[in-house]
Amino acid sequence: MSGARRRFRFIKEIAEGGFGKVYLAEQLSSDGFSRIVAAKLLHAKWSSHDEVVMRTRDEARLLGLIRHQHIVRVEDLTSIDGKCAIIMEYLEGVDLKYVLQYLRDRHMTFPRAALFEIASAVASALDAAYNGRPLQGGDPLRVIHRDIKPSNIFVTIAGGVKVLDFGTARANFAEREAKTQALAFGSQGYMAPERMLGEEDTPAADIFSLGITLYELLTLEAFGRIPPRPQKFVKKVEERIAAVPLEGPSEWTRQVRDVLRAMCAYDSKERPSATSLVDVFEALAQGASDAPLKKFCRTTVAESKANEPDLETGDPLTGQVIEEDASSAFGPGAGPSTTAAAASVAPAPSRTGAVARVNLPIDGPTEAPSERSGTTDVVRSSGGGGGMKIAAAAIVGLGGVLVVVLIAVAVVAYVLSTEMSSGPTTVVTTPPDPPPENTVAPPDAGGGAVGGGGTVVSRDTREGVPSSTATVLSMVGGPAEVVITGGVGFKAEWDGAAPFDVGALPAGTYRANITPQGGAKLRNKSFTVEADKACAFTFDVAAGDWSGGCP
Repeated sequence: MSGARRRFRFIKEIAEGGFGKVYLAEQLSSDGFSRIVAAKLLHAKWSSHDEVVMRTRDEARLLGLIRHQHIVRVEDLTSIDGKCAIIMEYLEGVDLKYVLQYLRDRHMTFPRAALFEIASAVASALDAAYNGRPLQGGDPLRVIHRDIKPSNIFVTIAGGVKVLDFGTARANFAEREAKTQALAFGSQGYMAPERMLGEEDTPAADIFSLGITLYELLTLEAFGRIPPRPQKFVKKVEERIAAVPLEGPSEWTRQVRDVLRAMCAYDSKERPSATSLVDVFEALAQGASDAPLKKFCRTTVAESKANEPDLETGDPLTGQVIEEDASSAFGPGAGPSTTAAAASVAPAPSRTGAVARVNLPIDGPTEAPSERSGTTDVVRSSGGGGGMKIAAAAIVGLGGVLVVVLIAVAVVAYVLSTEMSSGPTTVVTTPPDPPPENTVAPPDAGGGAVGGGGTVVSRDTREGVPSSTATVLSMVGGPAEVVITGGVGFKAEWDGAAPFDVGALPAGTYRANITPQGGAKLRNKSFTVEADKACAFTFDVAAGDWSGGCP
């Protein structure tokens, strides 16, 4: 990049995670040309963190080498306001995590034809990332995504499908900067058992993650903890797959279960390749009798995006026109730029339903990814889960997950002794305790303190609503100021320091605004309570999301 520097008009913030923010922006050129983009900016606090900055640059460079219709496109890598910035295509739509919640809240199902078209598109993207050769020439990049999950798959109103968040990816390319092996990436609820045990990453791990994602699309329920031990693993997979609700010819339903079973095989060598799955999913889509992808996107996806609330954070960058910094600010081996931007902007509060995602570390170390609640136009990056995703419009699920593996033996021992939770992971020096699993006695019907530094300010005023038998909340990376709302009139406050026994809660989705000490507020972080079950959820501050569930 040479000559006059470009300017960017920041229209609005569309996503935020622990590592950075994604904005809908207008790129302005000196010749009067302008275009809409998604701009992902690394938080100032990470600008001096070499590993995070290197992975941010690696993600941008990697996506610059890949050109595929189902992989979010990166336009440029630059520096704005002294922060590493990725400029990405803007996508108008939502990620699948948001779609799943939208369908669940309305008691709808995910059309099978559309679902398998999406799965085929994702398999095609994984195949291209691993086996495809760059148009510039050279060997295949051998990209392994390492964080496939609903929040990293974006669907547009026009019927497009994009895989986001390559901030956690492993790849072979000459310009790669980050070489450390001290970090392991992924989201526990979608992580293949061999990855939990510290074995070498292979493309088969992405297939496993896609299989778990497919299960969730079919059932609109979380798969739950993935046991690393073979016997428990096989038993749970068989039970889950047998219970998937399927309607259609017996041969078609058998094929669906067989594909799921193969993708979720304990032995990675028994899983099908992404190449073969493209055709398999296309055939399953053709065998389904409900809405195809384009119709689903024109209707349900468009409706879900229209219902997504605007993010009102008061971000000081919004409405400003800022010139990019010196072109060498983030070149190979360079540290963050110290050049002053046209306007100095303080970090803005966080928001949850982002629209643009990039695969930058936006999530935060622990660096777990933050999953955005309502994505619209963003791409996000992971950094592991920790990257920020900017799918622009790109997608907003911002979350990727980084787990620090300090001592391999200790991690393996922990994994073997505990079934891992289904949410995003965080970067921790020692494995967190698993959420409580035992049923606890429900509190009194009125408000008041119920234990663990938390207080139920007001109860849900509805009568006759099915409820959980108990709900317990815990936090990794706290303490933090937490305000939880949901249902009709329910409100609770919690300091995040100790597990919060909230008691029996009416079934439904609850949202929390979380303000960590010294950190930006995380808004509308949701968890779903199920009726007649004991529920346990853990919020990972670095990842910016809840894990756990109601087993």
